[in-house]
Amino acid sequence: MRQDTVRRHCTRRSFLLLSATTLGTGLLAACSPAAQPAPTAAPQATAAPKPATTQAPAAPAATAAPAATQAPAATAKPAAGPKKGGTFTLAQPQSISEFSPARPGSRHSIYLRALFNTLVQYDAKLQPQPDLAEKWDVAPDGKSITLKLRQGVKFHSGREFTSADVKGTVEFLSTPEAAAVALTMFKAVTQVDTPDKYTATLKFATVYPGMFDVLDMLYIIDKDTIGDRAKSANGTGPFKIGKYIPNDRVELVAHKDYWEKDKPYLDNVVIRIVPDTAALAVNLEAGAVDCVFTPTFTDLVRFKAAGDKYVVSMGAPSTNVHDIGINCKVKPFDDKRVRQAISMSIDRDRFCKTILQGFVKPTTLVWPATSWAYFPDLEGKMGYDLEKARALLKDAGLEKGFEAELLTASTSNFGHDALPQIIQAELKKLNVNIKITDVDSTQRVARENKKDVVLLMHSYGRANRDPGTTLVGTKAYMNGKEGSYNNFESADYDRLRAELQSTLDLEKRKATIRKLQELILDECFTITVAEAPLPWAYAKTVQGFSVTADNAPYLGSIWLDK
Repeated sequence: MRQDTVRRHCTRRSFLLLSATTLGTGLLAACSPAAQPAPTAAPQATAAPKPATTQAPAAPAATAAPAATQAPAATAKPAAGPKKGGTFTLAQPQSISEFSPARPGSRHSIYLRALFNTLVQYDAKLQPQPDLAEKWDVAPDGKSITLKLRQGVKFHSGREFTSADVKGTVEFLSTPEAAAVALTMFKAVTQVDTPDKYTATLKFATVYPGMFDVLDMLYIIDKDTIGDRAKSANGTGPFKIGKYIPNDRVELVAHKDYWEKDKPYLDNVVIRIVPDTAALAVNLEAGAVDCVFTPTFTDLVRFKAAGDKYVVSMGAPSTNVHDIGINCKVKPFDDKRVRQAISMSIDRDRFCKTILQGFVKPTTLVWPATSWAYFPDLEGKMGYDLEKARALLKDAGLEKGFEAELLTASTSNFGHDALPQIIQAELKKLNVNIKITDVDSTQRVARENKKDVVLLMHSYGRANRDPGTTLVGTKAYMNGKEGSYNNFESADYDRLRAELQSTLDLEKRKATIRKLQELILDECFTITVAEAPLPWAYAKTVQGFSVTADNAPYLGSIWLDK
């Protein structure tokens, strides 16, 4: 291997820019973790795993801690270093129904990085870092990746982690039984070869630009015990389940044989279920818990103002985005002029300022400003403009209006009650009568799956990953043939999506993704509104708080300065 190749930093961007001849040289052998600085300052409001350095140092030893799990800087008057021991208590309003990494929704993300590890993990800049895989090599044709696995890693049961567990995890996550949220991504892996205990090769049918997205979401399970996921888990993570009381709490205890040196710092973690969202703030202010997940935005404003006591984090940027889904087979929404009028009737700015308390900005684009797929000159197209909306409806012969249902599950995500009401009020000005049907999340999902929707209050995820992952891994941007409730069909859309996934050349992909963004804006089968933050608030005694790209906290890196 050439020396200059070894010294280059291994990033997602460099991965996408590599030619087929470069890929085979092992350039993607493990990016090493950055050195951990002494704690000096409070973490940012959007606390995330510490980014890697710009130059990759030597390959890590088997026990080296991945950069993504390094504890961020501490608060004022820090201790000399991480303190060992203690119990960290956090609360969330949603109950936990199972312990499976296949379902990393908001209610379950809280335990992912406590109980499980992935093969590779992204840092704060979405650069791949070692986790259960110490290094890797992408084949010259870009259709496979070979991973060298960390040795000596033990499951909570005491059994050693091997390549057979990689194969078993991929096989399980690809089955209907797993009900994996990212099923499309996992099924992209067509084969897993295991030439020895510590080597696994994942193969893809074609070039797969979202390869590292798959690895970052591939939480390794023990396939022999995953059947007990309703009440227990057997992972390789820093904590294991001590006690589980459904709808009340989960008590986690430190995994004494955890492979990351000196971690976890805590002895115990308690996850409490507090169904009343308003009560989350009360518990934090009373000191009954150290951290709360998804408090009200009004409470977030108060916590932010009391900066001497609390830290507010808006979570992983753009892991969740508010959108309105439209069934393109239902009249009059089979006419894109009507769909465009709906987009122009959404007062995004009002929603962000009054409901989201100014924590995020409105947008009409699929991907956030942090993504290479973001084009600022397209921002605002199909934005709020009632006069243009009125003209579009008149042009479609609907100046007298019509009626339609907007389905929502207000308890599933903050803002899913308020945004439909804002849309209802604005469309009323255009003689369009919107009936809001508010159901529980289970009923909403059932109706989505049956395509029994007209207008849908929705949120899509993974906008902070590879753009191709967003388009193939979320129902909001799948087409009707793939089972999406939008029933959208377009030969141009399918061709451009295939084109985007057919190359690793970033410049070619940028040209394609711009065409896709323009098409999505024009067709309005999914209408973006704003980022849908999943925020955290915690006491300043909590140190080392950071989250994954899926907003799962790195509980193994947290310690208490008290």
